[in-house]
Amino acid sequence: MIQRILVLAAASLILMGMDLPENGPRPDVKPPVSEQTDVQAKNPAVDTPKAAVETPSQPSDIPVPAAKPDEIKGDQPESDAARSRSDTGKPDTDKPAAEKPDDASGTAKDATRDDAKEDEKKQDDKKDEASPAPPPIVKEDPQKLEACLRDLKAIGAEFEILPPVTDEQNGCGIEKPIALSQVLPGIPLSDKTPMRCEAALSLARWMKDLVEPSLKTALPERRIVGISNASSYVCRLRNHAETGKISEHARGNAIDIAGFKLDNEETIAMTPKEEDSTMTGAFQRTATAGACLYFTTVLSPGSDSTHQDHLHLDVMERKGGYRYCR
Repeated sequence: MIQRILVLAAASLILMGMDLPENGPRPDVKPPVSEQTDVQAKNPAVDTPKAAVETPSQPSDIPVPAAKPDEIKGDQPESDAARSRSDTGKPDTDKPAAEKPDDASGTAKDATRDDAKEDEKKQDDKKDEASPAPPPIVKEDPQKLEACLRDLKAIGAEFEILPPVTDEQNGCGIEKPIALSQVLPGIPLSDKTPMRCEAALSLARWMKDLVEPSLKTALPERRIVGISNASSYVCRLRNHAETGKISEHARGNAIDIAGFKLDNEETIAMTPKEEDSTMTGAFQRTATAGACLYFTTVLSPGSDSTHQDHLHLDVMERKGGYRYCR
């Protein structure tokens, strides 16, 4: 009887389309608590208690920044005395009194004068460091000087012997100077200034052996009748600088040539002629290049910014007989 009832119940279920689950609980039966915990661990979204979900902070929990002093109407900054009274209840009397404006001004002026004196002293020290001690005035060898004067007369130069040239600046001066008036017969200098005999003799030999023959080749119909010299003796530093070595002009060893005067009243001016393809340009380049055979220093027109309008010649002595020619 019982078996028949079970068979009928099974048949009814089959007719209703319901399958009995093979394993596990029926759909309407919840798993035990332990199983629920395992399921939640694997999938936190399954049956998560509402209390576990985090909620945003309430507006009352958010801190509100304090208002800035300048945003508060009517709030004025306290004075130093007011702050002192608010802290101690008494005015602050320990602070030193401010200096009088006149005293401060006087102190500032004294400091400014001291700074100016210090700066001036530093500049003087720099000048002393940049300007080496000049060499002493050249002491002439009596025998060499006598031979020089003799050769100068033999070549036809005209000159006079002068007393020693001295100057307040250390290093300037000539022990045995001469004033050269004519380099060669009929070729005077425009400016008769003191120089050493050695420089005068080098100038005369250069004119006789090189300059006059070069002009005769370049301009056969012309003849040199004078020399326009810019300067000879001048007590100064090189290139008129404020610091540096002393010039050979200050020692009677140098002469500057500004031009050659011709017999047709024209002058061959000493200007840059490197690009001058005329015979006049060729003459000047020949004369300036050959000058290094007679002088130890030759600075041609255009050789630098301070030698644009003259030819510099000097007999400065260098180690090993070195010569500087540009």
